[in-house]
Amino acid sequence: MPYSTSRTTGRTTRLLTGALAIAALVAALVALWQTQFRPIAPPGYCWGTWPGDARDGGLFQRGVRHRTADERAPTPGRPSGHCTLSWRGGRGPEAYRQRVTVRLDTGPRGADQRRSWLDGLFAGGGTALPGGLPGFATAGSGALVLPESCDVGGRPSVVSLTGTFTGSAARVGHPGFPQGSAPEITGKLLIEIANRAINVSSCASGPPLRLPHATAEDGPGGAGGGADPGAGDDCAIPSLAAGEAKGTGRPARAAGGSRGTLRTCAVPAADGRPAIRWAAIGIPRLVTLFDGLTGDRPPAPGWRATGRIEATRALVRADCAGRPTVFALRTGPGRTHTRLDDARVAFPALVEGAAERAGCARLRT
Repeated sequence: MPYSTSRTTGRTTRLLTGALAIAALVAALVALWQTQFRPIAPPGYCWGTWPGDARDGGLFQRGVRHRTADERAPTPGRPSGHCTLSWRGGRGPEAYRQRVTVRLDTGPRGADQRRSWLDGLFAGGGTALPGGLPGFATAGSGALVLPESCDVGGRPSVVSLTGTFTGSAARVGHPGFPQGSAPEITGKLLIEIANRAINVSSCASGPPLRLPHATAEDGPGGAGGGADPGAGDDCAIPSLAAGEAKGTGRPARAAGGSRGTLRTCAVPAADGRPAIRWAAIGIPRLVTLFDGLTGDRPPAPGWRATGRIEATRALVRADCAGRPTVFALRTGPGRTHTRLDDARVAFPALVEGAAERAGCARLRT
């Protein structure tokens, strides 16, 4: 009898131990499945910058669907990355397709390739970000140079963002977002992705980048220093206002001030394509992007600047009241059938007007 009781007790103990082990294994598998295959919280997109749910001030609106993402996050050992998001939203006549592309890189090292990269970076022009931040934004694109501690191989790291949407009845994409297209919206998203890039690459310490609240003193570009009374559709360049062609776009900020200058302008051809894209850049970190591209010789005799002027593009660097300033011009693919189509003719006149506004002494004697 004692022998039978002992066998029964041992069997019960083994069964209980086995049941507990199975229960623990099931619990572990459920926890693993939840964390690996069914996140408890909505996933974040673009390196975790934007939550996947709809919320005030977020990237996504209510009712979005068919989201796809292709991304590679930067890391401390590889401080470059990209992210492409696309989704659909709205219903019926309000339906749309949205695409957002983000990149973090330093651009090519070779001079020719770097010029082409910079042409693309500044192709959309833009309004300077407020608060002296080294960047700019348009309704659907923008770029921001990260702090110097994030430089790679002596080249600044740049975050760029482009957003386009296509309505249900449209065949051509529009810059920005259907809920609102403005430089302020693009600038906000740009700051968010820049802070995330700094965080995941661990390249800078200190407080996160912030967009200050615009004030009446900030002027059109929100950068401080007051509005430019000469600003308008001709980009405040006298040679454009003289009847050759009208420019489009918004001067990025008034000339002068310790934070430098940024002025961009585009002249469209009759078919809508850009005929001229022009920029005067005096914000120090943006100027650094052009290091090594202007050489050490003047573009022509009598110039107080260094650089090159060719038939379709021009790039010079000059000292403007102690501030390095870059002037750049690119022609085409559209044509105005005026002297503006030849950079060798148009650029000197454009530089004189812009240099005066930027506080430069005459660049040509």
